[in-house]
Amino acid sequence: MGQLMKLFIPSFVWWRIVVLLIFIGAMLGIGVLIYKTFSVDKNFSTTLTGVHHLGSDYYIKRFYINKGINDSVGEGGGGGSNVCCLSLPKKWSPELTADVRWEVIHILRAPDATTHDTGEVEGIYRAQVPIEPYAESGSFYVHFFPEKRVRIVVSEIPSNGEGHPAKTEGTHAGENATMGYRIETMFTDEEIAEARREIDRDRKKYGDWR
Repeated sequence: MGQLMKLFIPSFVWWRIVVLLIFIGAMLGIGVLIYKTFSVDKNFSTTLTGVHHLGSDYYIKRFYINKGINDSVGEGGGGGSNVCCLSLPKKWSPELTADVRWEVIHILRAPDATTHDTGEVEGIYRAQVPIEPYAESGSFYVHFFPEKRVRIVVSEIPSNGEGHPAKTEGTHAGENATMGYRIETMFTDEEIAEARREIDRDRKKYGDWR
């Protein structure tokens, strides 16, 4: 049986091979970095705006989205303030919903200038609200209507601008809203306790920023 012939590779060839491998590895690493840096994000950040259609004798003391981000809506109806930040998928899907809770205050007008207006709680409500279809990014508008109704619209058009769904539909805007239901308190004792436990877990994990 003949012996296998050993192939002699000059040292300068080995050097070129090593350089080539290093170059390929570097290019692969740069490619991964570029992909991670410039890959298209599936979500977009937006702001929260509340608008109420309850009349001048009411205001929303506080409303919450998914038990977290929250705001209020003054007696003027709102629509002008923005709260940061919400993250939404760039592509809308039918299963997109939000848990909305809100407290409505009825303003009791003072009979004369010697006293001040007061208010009473008209009700605290909750609804699981579908996020209406959107084709592009925009602000997250929560519209509150009489009879415990609420709807969510994502639009780049201001709530009082032509083309905004609630503006376009006029007096019929509330017909497409979701009916909520009355609750005794904004959050149950169990929900508050769980929120505190979550805060404690975050402090242990990330440290206490206070």
